[in-house]
Amino acid sequence: MNQQRTPGLNCPKCNHFIETTITELISASYIECKHCRLRLEINKQESKRALEILGDVERAKQRVQEASTFHR
Repeated sequence: MNQQRTPGLNCPKCNHFIETTITELISASYIECKHCRLRLEINKQESKRALEILGDVERAKQRVQEASTFHR
């Protein structure tokens, strides 16, 4: 059974779920709650190590997907 969770986080203001992706977290300067419009700034300098790790996770995920694709 393959259960996949939608990536994201709960808004600290309204608790609405904010969908996001690893790619968006790495490349964007902020994410915004679509419900209350709270803008969450991503401090690239303070988050540098975490963003590097997220990049590693994304690359590993892509390698797994590529390896699991069968070509006939």
